[in-house]
Formats: sequence, C-alpha cells, structure tokens
Amino acid sequence: MSTELDAHLEDLRIKSKKKYRDDIWNTLFVTAIGAALAYWAYETLAHTALFAFLSFNIVAVGNRISGELMQWRAKIEANQLMDRLGM
Repeated sequence: MSTELDAHLEDLRIKSKKKYRDDIWNTLFVTAIGAALAYWAYETLAHTALFAFLSFNIVAVGNRISGELMQWRAKIEANQLMDRLGM
C-alpha cells in the first residue's frame, strides 16, 4: 500500500480510539448527572435508577448513530483516496 493510504488509516485509527474514549466518558458523566438530578428531585432510588437508565440509553443511541456516521464518512474518504491513487 502507499504511504498516503497508510497515513490515512493510522490517522483514522487514532481518531476512532479518541472518539470511543470520549464517548465512554460522556456517557458516564451524563448518566451520573441524570441520576443525581433524579435523586435530588424525587429522593427515591427507583427514580434515580430509572433516570440513570434512560439517560444512559439516550446517550448510547446517540453514540451509536455518530459512530455509524463516522464509519460512513471514513469509508467515503478511503474510497476517494483509493480512486485518486488508482487502486
């Protein structure tokens, strides 16, 4: 493979790893904040667990959608690069 394609793949690997790490931290923070606000508002463990679960699921779905979009854009960029290199 060409060095340009190798550099693109390495850059994509680094960006993906950083994005997934950020997604995990964001999910944890939003879940903790949702649980804390539910406990503050209702002062019951049931509501705390419910809101933590709901906020976790909402953020997880958002992460999944943004991850799929990232993969789609990466595929398009790789195809354009391979077309330009004549592969």
